[in-house]
Amino acid sequence: MGKIKSAIVLTLISLIIAVLCFVCFVPFPVGWVENEGESGNAPFKFFNPIINWTEKSSDFGAYQFGDEASYFGGGYSVVMYPEGVISAKEYRDNGETEDGKEYVAYADGAVYLDKETVCDGGEAPSEEFKEAFAAQLKCLKKRFESLHCEGISIEVKDGYTVSVSLPASLDASIAAFLYFSYMGEPTVLYGTSQDASAANQIIPETGSKQKPASDYIKGASVRNNLGTAYVEVDFTDLGLELLSSATADAAGSSGYLFIQVGGEQVIGLSISEQIHDDLYISGTYTSDSAAIVANTIDTALDLTGVEFGMSCGEVVRLQAGFAGLKIGSFELSALSLVYIVIGLLFVAMSVFFLVRYHALGFAHILTYLLFTVVMVLIFWAIPIPVGLGTILAFVLSSLLLGVSDAVAYEYARKEFALGKTIVSSVKTGYKKSFWHVFDLHIVLLAIALLVYLIALGEFSVFGLALTFGVALSGLGSLGLNRFLWYVTMGLSGNPGKFCHFKREEVEDDE
Repeated sequence: MGKIKSAIVLTLISLIIAVLCFVCFVPFPVGWVENEGESGNAPFKFFNPIINWTEKSSDFGAYQFGDEASYFGGGYSVVMYPEGVISAKEYRDNGETEDGKEYVAYADGAVYLDKETVCDGGEAPSEEFKEAFAAQLKCLKKRFESLHCEGISIEVKDGYTVSVSLPASLDASIAAFLYFSYMGEPTVLYGTSQDASAANQIIPETGSKQKPASDYIKGASVRNNLGTAYVEVDFTDLGLELLSSATADAAGSSGYLFIQVGGEQVIGLSISEQIHDDLYISGTYTSDSAAIVANTIDTALDLTGVEFGMSCGEVVRLQAGFAGLKIGSFELSALSLVYIVIGLLFVAMSVFFLVRYHALGFAHILTYLLFTVVMVLIFWAIPIPVGLGTILAFVLSSLLLGVSDAVAYEYARKEFALGKTIVSSVKTGYKKSFWHVFDLHIVLLAIALLVYLIALGEFSVFGLALTFGVALSGLGSLGLNRFLWYVTMGLSGNPGKFCHFKREEVEDDE
């Protein structure tokens, strides 16, 4: 490729990378604040770069640039209590006098158990309660793990309470605590009043015809269409027959349909026509809130026979696990500090490649910048929360890309030192290094996929981020970097000097 063509191509590539870097990392003003208090205390509005819009894990926190109202990071925590189990504080406040109930201290007085309900009149939890709690715990784990969100923690404490933490990045954390605490099989009611207590239960049937809820409801799931989230409730033929019969007069008069779990309402609908098919319910749902509602109904089908309910304690706000740096009135979040450290590593890597390979180092720098931009776009689009796992995956992938490029450069350097032309050196160098680099990427890609498929929580997020990082590293090293080497080398009249390659000096025998 001639100098002019190389210059044009390299300029276009550099401009594209510069624009992407600007959009991904650089905040810039887009207008003045019109109303006092808008966008925090900033005098003008800012464009938030893509990196600010990526989800943040519970470990790291940061404010959007110019908008202190939008804080990412940290999370929420709550303790869930099965029916008949109260905290020591609640016992001290009113447990001894509430409705004449008698309580038994448990776990060294950390919680108190209703002697009649939980202990069946004795001093220890009954087998019925233990079985119910085991079913509730299994259901809770299934519900929270179904959110596939980094930063979720479920832990049994004091024998019969469940401590749950959710990241603030989840849109509906508080709703998840509330809905997921509902225990018992789902029921469907219909009436002419907005008051659910005045409605008639139609599913499951009552009396001698009563069957498990799973005989009427197949399950519930989430559907997304053009940005709108729906909760789909799928009924069996028997369930649809009962719905159709109950709503036969809905067209002539207003009717109301309620879906409850454990006696608590999760869906309320105004019905204006007879129901013949499965329900597709939209409204103000986000993807997260729709998933919470659907999952509450779906998992409740496994709770047939569980009569003990569950309640939530006080919700506690958790700050990000890693504190920032504060010097006087100036403060940097922990996440900002991580970005600065990654930036310093990038500078150190750039210096190494420029010193070792002179102008050829720019080929690697451009490859790495594009790799970084694409990783950020992936984190934002999927989304993958930025936390310890993703940062570690990004650093490991960056090292892999740097090592792979350096290996190819060193093979080409050796070939050039033996007297080959620069073009022949590059071809032979990449040919000799190809399988070393390729095999390393395949092995790491398999490990990353395995971690993603079998792990949960943060390890799963790490595996997913590493999978993308390794794949992009392979494409960058074996494809893009070689192309950029070819383009940048066309700008120099002395490719060997351009790459800082030297010939071996061989003395003539006398």
